[in-house]
Amino acid sequence: MFAISCINFLLNYRAHFVDGHSMDPTFQNGDRLLVHKSKKFERYDIVTFEPKDELGESYVKRVIGLPGDRIFVKNDQLYLVEHLDNDVDLSQWIDAGVLPDSTVVVRIAQEPTLNLLRNVEEIPKDHYFVLGDNRSNSKDSRSIGFVNSDQIEGVVNFRFYPFNRFGFVH
Repeated sequence: MFAISCINFLLNYRAHFVDGHSMDPTFQNGDRLLVHKSKKFERYDIVTFEPKDELGESYVKRVIGLPGDRIFVKNDQLYLVEHLDNDVDLSQWIDAGVLPDSTVVVRIAQEPTLNLLRNVEEIPKDHYFVLGDNRSNSKDSRSIGFVNSDQIEGVVNFRFYPFNRFGFVH
């Protein structure tokens, strides 16, 4: 039974080392996390993923946008709205200054990403919009675009080091 439990643990979990400050104050540089590889993730879960342009690296970010969420780019601002019907003209709401509850507004600073997202009306199937908790110091979907579900390694649900911050996270 012990051997089966150990094998199950090794197959379903992996360790992750936090390198940087993009998730401050949730995680700090040097934290060690446990990632559940087979858990289905939801909005606001913290995930690790391998960025397309940096193979072998692993980022930790929070899932903000899910497939099907509506997005609209105006100037350098991205508006992300969950659960909004396709027949609603989001641009008119933005122009009127009336935004639905739970609208996320972020600034997109990099021109290539801005151009990529400008023509997208909703987050495509199997793609996610992720952000670091420390928005002023994070390389996330604002600069790298959507994250494909194939890139996501798993959901972070436990910090095992440092010992004074040991425990479950969300």
